[in-house]
Amino acid sequence: MDASFWINVAVAVAGSLFGGGGGGVTPAQLERAKREILGAINQSQQEILAHIDGIAAADVRACARSNTLLMPNIDQMDIYTLSVFLDSSLNCATLSSAYFDAVQDLGAADHIARVMGEIYSIAMVTFAKFGFDSTPLLDDLIASYEAVLNKIKPACGHSYGTIWDPEFAWVTEHTYACRAHTGDVESWTELQAGSQLINPIDYAFVETNVMRNTVRPSILRELPRLKQIRAGA
Repeated sequence: MDASFWINVAVAVAGSLFGGGGGGVTPAQLERAKREILGAINQSQQEILAHIDGIAAADVRACARSNTLLMPNIDQMDIYTLSVFLDSSLNCATLSSAYFDAVQDLGAADHIARVMGEIYSIAMVTFAKFGFDSTPLLDDLIASYEAVLNKIKPACGHSYGTIWDPEFAWVTEHTYACRAHTGDVESWTELQAGSQLINPIDYAFVETNVMRNTVRPSILRELPRLKQIRAGA
């Protein structure tokens, strides 16, 4: 499953629920948000479930899987069933964030961060359908994504050397290299010849590109949009 898939869905769901500003969620807004999450589940349910099955924490895995399977039936739920589903979706959202905070293995952390968007989207839509305010869940998702950026980041360092060049004499070679928990490596080397800097290092490129197979670039790109939606809610 592409790392950006559920982050994009979460942005779409939040935009549908809160895009009209304050004053509560209208039936039309709820319907749009519901279509976003149901469309995503219907589009790739088996792929979603396969990814969920890879989550190390059994309790998070169980609630995410059951909520994914139940969500398409939300319109058929009576008030009692919906209240049980609401409680389950809230617990799953908070549990996923707590597990992410506690886990030390970056691979496991990245894995759960990829499905936070789905878990929180289900909870936000269920809250709205029940008539509850979903903004605390959006706040929690934003805080969780900020925690992802603080935890899932590359290990980077500098190395220096000198090389002989007939034109410039001794040239200082400066390499900036980063490694991701996936094993991917990215580096950039610049040369200092006297006062001339050749091929200056693009630090942002190195730090972003090395994380290309993780959830980090997608969250970096979409988190400002979520914050903008929250500011207008």
